[in-house]
Amino acid sequence: MRLNLFISRSGFTSRRKADYLITSGKVKVNNLEVREPWYKVSEKDKVEVEGKLLKQEKFIYIVWYKPKGVVTTLKDRFAKNNVRNYFPYHKFGRVFPVGRLDKDSEGLLLLTNDGRFSFQLTHPRFKIEKEYIVTVKGRVSNSILEIIKKGVKEGKDFLHVDKAEIFKIINDTTTLRVLIHEGKKRHLRRLFSHLGFKVLSLKRIRIANFCLSGLKPGEYRILSYEEIKRNLGIK
Repeated sequence: MRLNLFISRSGFTSRRKADYLITSGKVKVNNLEVREPWYKVSEKDKVEVEGKLLKQEKFIYIVWYKPKGVVTTLKDRFAKNNVRNYFPYHKFGRVFPVGRLDKDSEGLLLLTNDGRFSFQLTHPRFKIEKEYIVTVKGRVSNSILEIIKKGVKEGKDFLHVDKAEIFKIINDTTTLRVLIHEGKKRHLRRLFSHLGFKVLSLKRIRIANFCLSGLKPGEYRILSYEEIKRNLGIK
């Protein structure tokens, strides 16, 4: 693999910072200075950055039922309840959330240390489907369903869903099953709020072919690479 990718996958730094370190002459391969980020290396090569010998990080993939009230960002120093409370570094290493799920929402969140896996699931061009169960205040009509499918302009964003169907209506609340492939910040909450419906609960139950699989809030399951390949259609 390319030298900059090797450094990134070791967990030492980002690929962009690795490029800088390499071109600055701070990287050696088998005791020889290398200044080309695209230089090919293998796991058998001895790679040192600023005198530190690197080892390839073993990839880990986690399906987690994020409870309501947990902050998913790793950069919020003031959050009392965040991902690190459940996945401490000393036990899980450098894992990070794939995408986002806001504090007031619950459900499926994937975590990993594999940047390529995260990119494939979050970049819009791959159109990865995400499924939610949403309960709102008010009775949603078929005409409203058509509006949220066509989309609305909210701020600078155009918000819509790929599919929406009413699951049940009880008194003055409506529960819907919603599919989207985009992931704008607070996408569904903003969409329903724009149409006058307050979201009472929001639960993500699926990303691509990854599901909660009977997990309870706070529980997680480690995925094998075979499961990753099968769920993403990789041969």
